[in-house]
Amino acid sequence: MHIRIKPNCSLSPKGLITALGLIAGISISISIFFWFVGVPWILPFALLETILITIAFIIHAKSVCDFDEITLHEDKLIVRQERKGQILEHRFKRGFFQVSMMQQEKAPIRIHESGKHVQIGEWLTHRETLNLFE
Repeated sequence: MHIRIKPNCSLSPKGLITALGLIAGISISISIFFWFVGVPWILPFALLETILITIAFIIHAKSVCDFDEITLHEDKLIVRQERKGQILEHRFKRGFFQVSMMQQEKAPIRIHESGKHVQIGEWLTHRETLNLFE
């Protein structure tokens, strides 16, 4: 059994780049117009705004690539998680781990075995969590 859980994202990476380009292009174009009109101090603020928006888009793009992956083998359960570019792998012995779910709206699934635990599915609603294992 193999399950991969990813956050829902409304824009593709290409869409994010297009949106960033449009925002930055419009902002810089307006500030260049004001530069020629005689108000030069708007351009540095537009450049700063573009840099900050680019940083925010990069941070968002890193979190869009996050995932939880569950693989059940004959003798073990392997949980792989990617968070902001770092991959973590957790191994549990089959027959010794427990799976529990909270009754909250955005509650992750908790897998634990003798002192070690991992939480997965933080992007899922309670209903999606229940449908996951049907």
